[in-house]
Amino acid sequence: MGNATSKAARKFPKRAEPPTWTSTASSSPQAFPKRPDQSIEQDAQDSNYMSNLARLGVAKVDHHMQAVRPHQKSREMIESRVQSEEEAASMHPSRNHIQASTLSYLLDKSKSHASRQEIRELADKYNVDIEKIEGLSRYFTTPSINPNSVVRKVRNEDGEEELSVLAIWVEYRGLKA
Repeated sequence: MGNATSKAARKFPKRAEPPTWTSTASSSPQAFPKRPDQSIEQDAQDSNYMSNLARLGVAKVDHHMQAVRPHQKSREMIESRVQSEEEAASMHPSRNHIQASTLSYLLDKSKSHASRQEIRELADKYNVDIEKIEGLSRYFTTPSINPNSVVRKVRNEDGEEELSVLAIWVEYRGLKA
């Protein structure tokens, strides 16, 4: 912003100032100068500086702003984790809270031409609303295994088997009535 001449020149002390604990006469704080000094007047004459200030415009102050309390969000996050851990450790898990592997299983069943009654029974078994499963199935999916791509290889004499499959994506088409 502005020319180099419009910036105040840096001045470094020629010698180190004595520590404050030494017995020197305390100086009174300098009062704000009543007249603008040379650098302020040069800034006022700088056209680039003035055009940039004009482009910024008047400061807008939001009087309805609330104080920022970063510790509040941290506390809420910790409380949420504690509540989640308590629900996970509980003998009676809350409704519609399941593990990711269970959710994957339910999503697979919902797209594998299972009837609505079968999905309802599974949803009741895992304590999940069927509407939640249907809603998730519309927007999320899991990889499915192409049944024609299963390849089994025996690796050694002990009977260790290697299984390779091809994953495919199957679109959700809604549950059958």
